[in-house]
Amino acid sequence: MRVGRGLQLGRFCFVVAALTTAGCHVFPPLPNTVQDMGPRYKPSNFYLRTNALPDQIKRVALLPLVTPTATAFLKAGTETLGPLLCAELEKCKRFEVIPVTPEQLRQWTGRSGWRADEPLPPDFFERVSEATGCDAILFCQLTRYAPYQPLAVGWKFSLVANPPPGPASAQEMKDKILWCADEVLDAGEPGVSNAARDYYGQHLRNEAPSADASTILSSPTRFGQYTLAALLETMPGRTTSRR
Repeated sequence: MRVGRGLQLGRFCFVVAALTTAGCHVFPPLPNTVQDMGPRYKPSNFYLRTNALPDQIKRVALLPLVTPTATAFLKAGTETLGPLLCAELEKCKRFEVIPVTPEQLRQWTGRSGWRADEPLPPDFFERVSEATGCDAILFCQLTRYAPYQPLAVGWKFSLVANPPPGPASAQEMKDKILWCADEVLDAGEPGVSNAARDYYGQHLRNEAPSADASTILSSPTRFGQYTLAALLETMPGRTTSRR
């Protein structure tokens, strides 16, 4: 009996010594079941003209991804995340996506990239529409890109329906905005990191079944894919009667 108590006491002392001398660096991260009890990020800085896209919006020209400044990080971000845009838009199944290359846009408008918040040529929509057969144009900006932990990605989107031919007033152009969004998703925020892990488990787990969901927080490509999916979900949907 004394021997048994001595063994138990020895084990207890060993555990206490390990906990008090190892320091905080050796403790493993909290399991996902504990981490996932926190808040979830939901986009809030977006605008919807209506909850459903007009029936006539069937083809959308996807303009090249641009940046507000020409920093090295943003340039790298366009190269990494730009190719994901078309794929994520097609997953939404809101409309047919018509990708426009920088070379095509330069040929039609004189520049390889445009932002929705800058003065456009008077015949901008007419030229793009004639070349692509589109009913609306999607302007895309990458406003922030931090490829190191904590990862951060910022997007700015504007979906604008084609105005009638001829000059359009500022109010008429504003009335043609169907959807816009402008947000930065920072993995350093618990709500964003939790939502990103959720997305990994629901959509990316099959790509790496043995990987932990937290790997998305160290992958700029996968985290960027999550940020796109999160914002594109806020686009207006389709009415069930559309065929």
